[in-house]
Amino acid sequence: MSRPLLALHTETTLTSDLPTDAAVARETGWDGLEVMAAKLRRYLDAGGDVSELVAQFDGVAPLSLLNLPDVERQAPAARTGLLQECEDLCALANSVGCSWIQLLTGPLDPRGTYSGLTGADWESVRTLTARNIRDICDLGARHGISFYLEGLAWTPVRTLEQLVEIITEVDRSNLGIVVDFWHLWTAGTTADDIARLDGSVIACVHFCDALDEPGGGGDPRQAGRNVWPGNGLIPLREWVDAIRSTGFDGWWSCELLGPLFWEMEPEALARAARAQLAETLELSA
Repeated sequence: MSRPLLALHTETTLTSDLPTDAAVARETGWDGLEVMAAKLRRYLDAGGDVSELVAQFDGVAPLSLLNLPDVERQAPAARTGLLQECEDLCALANSVGCSWIQLLTGPLDPRGTYSGLTGADWESVRTLTARNIRDICDLGARHGISFYLEGLAWTPVRTLEQLVEIITEVDRSNLGIVVDFWHLWTAGTTADDIARLDGSVIACVHFCDALDEPGGGGDPRQAGRNVWPGNGLIPLREWVDAIRSTGFDGWWSCELLGPLFWEMEPEALARAARAQLAETLELSA
């Protein structure tokens, strides 16, 4: 079996800029990058040149763009805005060679005015969310873009079973899910649940740990993510073994969110995160 692809999640190195992320990933042995759209836009708004940025990747593959939130938006103007945002992100992804875009269920910020489909019955949530994502996938296909769906733990679409139901209803070949350890753990997912997945629906893995109790529902502030992998409550090796048992062959990304990490020097953080991920995956280097 070939060594799995390891990707630096650029929200882990939140305070650094994108050229720094590319250099850090290269120096510390990552194979690819999950690129924050906000960092890419900031670089372009500052007058940065796309071709120069792509040259700086220098062997570190830009895999995906993060992200398109609140994918279930239903009000006509909001839905039109969602598809326009998708169009813009597809163009942005193409400009740097990313072939994937992450989708997020909503509301991303439940403290705001947007409540999404909160309170609706599951059949309505599934049907309406799937309708939007089907349109997103069709739009993306015209740009050569695929998508992976993440269910945020405090939203109406959060469990592994719900995500699979939506994937099935959308029925598009350019759609998968991300196995995000924190979100699924706080939504009540177990290693056994993951092992029952068809590995072909998993686009990538977001590896991390949690201070939250299993099935606790997930605080939108995500304070329970502020822990180094291995020091929290998730049985990391069990989850890794479960994912591998599905036949998954996408990339593994170490997504570390919180002040504990954002105050670290980016290269030291990236090096330590890769070492931790490689150790948990039992890789030789």
